[in-house]
Amino acid sequence: MNITDEMLYAAAPEAAERWLDTLPKREDCGHGFSLTFEASMAPILRRRRKRRWKTLALLAAVIAALGALLASGAVAERPDNYRVYASQEDGLVSYSARPKDTDVDLPFQPLTPGWTPEGFLLDKDRSTAQGHAVFFYYSQEDPEHRSFRVDQWHGQEQNGLFSGKFILEDVEVDGEDAVLIYCPDTSLSYLLWTQGNDVFLLSAKGLEREDLFRIAENMKW
Repeated sequence: MNITDEMLYAAAPEAAERWLDTLPKREDCGHGFSLTFEASMAPILRRRRKRRWKTLALLAAVIAALGALLASGAVAERPDNYRVYASQEDGLVSYSARPKDTDVDLPFQPLTPGWTPEGFLLDKDRSTAQGHAVFFYYSQEDPEHRSFRVDQWHGQEQNGLFSGKFILEDVEVDGEDAVLIYCPDTSLSYLLWTQGNDVFLLSAKGLEREDLFRIAENMKW
């Protein structure tokens, strides 16, 4: 399955929605602060707005770069028999995962981590009728630099991409083929694997390699 321009355009609104979902709701931000406090926070808020625009600019740059790669035919062809697959071209990592085909139409059942590093708390979870669940955890001591997110998709092939210089490694999770994608310079890492007719993506920041596999191998009903 090749990523086409139409698929890219179709995925863009969902990517924007996921990013916007991380922001607090407007009705939850109605607390009144003193004038002194607001004056002291003004410089920080200005920097925050600048970072938000930088994030949007980076997303636009990634989409444009992917479009250029697709137009030039530079995206590597995946093998026909892949279960999980990842490749890196010109600073963009693309990944694909295909769950096992089963004759039984099993209902979607989100799995949650049965183990987390010490001091980690569940921030939020979300499941949808489309067979997609998200769980986000963060460290109480250092939430900005240590956190992880688990995405689970049910009964459907998944494709995605992100930018940066990463190292790609073929590994196993519970005896199944998996791909570990990590960047030693930024402590970012991704672990992609399948289990039955589900696809899992563990996205982490500031976690050790053994922590990633312990989380992935202890997903529970």
